[in-house]
Formats: sequence, C-alpha cells, structure tokens
Amino acid sequence: MAFTSNFRRPTTIREAANNIRDVKASQLRLRQRGEFAAARDLDAEIEHQQAERQRLADEYNRDLDETWGS
Repeated sequence: MAFTSNFRRPTTIREAANNIRDVKASQLRLRQRGEFAAARDLDAEIEHQQAERQRLADEYNRDLDETWGS
C-alpha cells in the first residue's frame, strides 16, 4: 500500500519542522499508551516530513545560489 501523508504539503521549512514535531509528539503519546504498532506506523510520516524539509532546504539554497552566485 502506498504511503499517504496526513498533512498538506509544507511550503516552508518551519512548517515541515512543525509537522515533524507534531508527529513525534503523537508517536510519544501512542507509545505511552502502549500502542506500539500505531507508533511505528508514524515512522513513515516522520521520514516523509523530513524529506519534505530537505527538499525545501535544497530549493532555498538553489535560489540563493541563483541570486548570489555560487
């Protein structure tokens, strides 16, 4: 089954970081309740949001290089 994110696609690095923080908090709550399988399922969401954050950072750096030269 393909992964589907529960968040809309972030448009800023801060938004992606906030999404990661929210997912990790949810994961912690699930683990504290003993729902380890559900907490493990959120690993894919965390990886997805980290990839989105990296994509945004790369895009930002590329824009800086185009503006100021490398």
